[in-house]
Amino acid sequence: MKLRFHGPITDVQPVLPRCRNLWQQLPARYEGVLGWMDCMEATEGYLQAVKDKAAEWRAIADTLVVVGVGGSNQAARGVIDALGGDGLRIVWAGNTLSAWELQRILRELEGHSVVMHVIAKNFETLEPGSHYRVLRNWMEQRYDAQEMARRVVLTGTEGSRLHEMAVERGHLFLPFPKPIGGRYTAFTVVGLLPIAAAGLDVDAYLQGGVNMQKLVEETDDNPAFRYAAWRNLFHPQGFDTEMLVSFEPRFERLARWWRQLFGESEGKDGKGIFPAYSMYSEDLHSIGQYVQGGPRCMLETFLSVEDDGGNMPVPADRESRDGFDYLEGRDFTFINRAAEEATLIAHGEGGVPCAQFITGKVDEYAFGQLYYAFMAACAVSGCLLGVNPFDQEGVEAYKRSMFAILGK
Repeated sequence: MKLRFHGPITDVQPVLPRCRNLWQQLPARYEGVLGWMDCMEATEGYLQAVKDKAAEWRAIADTLVVVGVGGSNQAARGVIDALGGDGLRIVWAGNTLSAWELQRILRELEGHSVVMHVIAKNFETLEPGSHYRVLRNWMEQRYDAQEMARRVVLTGTEGSRLHEMAVERGHLFLPFPKPIGGRYTAFTVVGLLPIAAAGLDVDAYLQGGVNMQKLVEETDDNPAFRYAAWRNLFHPQGFDTEMLVSFEPRFERLARWWRQLFGESEGKDGKGIFPAYSMYSEDLHSIGQYVQGGPRCMLETFLSVEDDGGNMPVPADRESRDGFDYLEGRDFTFINRAAEEATLIAHGEGGVPCAQFITGKVDEYAFGQLYYAFMAACAVSGCLLGVNPFDQEGVEAYKRSMFAILGK
């Protein structure tokens, strides 16, 4: 994976040693929340259990419903929505309080052989807790206790009520690692079980993370540190909003994961770079105008791919005289890349600082690399900003008010 900068350039090299120092200081400053830093240790010895359960589920079911909110589903959803897989169909629940949406989910499960993975670190968050009750009731009307024991996996904190329910009901319990916050769980059972159940290659995914981890550990000049330095050098110049964009639609869910990672990690103490995302080329006809002609307060980070796996040439049709003969024989991969390059040039020359992450393909390995690079960058970037990148008091504040309204 490569990282390039376009447009207004600031030399990141002088900041990289500071990024290294901050990275090395993380264990002393934030003990107990850094289990994600080692990709293989993050599996906590449960990798084989994940693979075995995913294989069992693929043999008895066609649909997995994943119950979780925020960090409990975003990473896995990013990979699965992009790559599909030849395993179970995945239905995502536990991430809304809309009655209409919950009814839609239940309709989507009708007529299918269903298994369920419930993810709730402390089992107090309203969305997954309430959805688990509804979906548990729905499944218990269709499967006896013995079958339910095979079909449900619970992931939470050891000793929690969710853990007790797993013991009482005979469900497999895969622990939510204590030293890892929800938005940093990409390489834990939280992300791995749905990815494996979908029939995707968890080993290649982990290898991508491991290789990026090695880069971060061995050299200052790595994508994570360079990206963290770049965004924080421009921030004091008034660039307080960052747009993650891509001309590859398969990266949209990854962009949502990125938005949560940086929003929840950096938005505190009156500080932070506001994270947003757009999908080009569609959004060039709306947000693109704002980026090009609006105030110079926005950073733009591109997710690019060298080999998109496509093969779609524009056919010949001279008789129609539709004005697009200049595209004849051109592959849409080439056309899409031309639009991306033109956007980088236009926005960069217009004064927008642009970063460009470039992956070889859209596959499990690339997602592993990107996830680790962004998590490492987020940790360092938060420290550069002067905030704790691992707490989320703002989220807890709304929960307290909501529980009071609901009478908890």
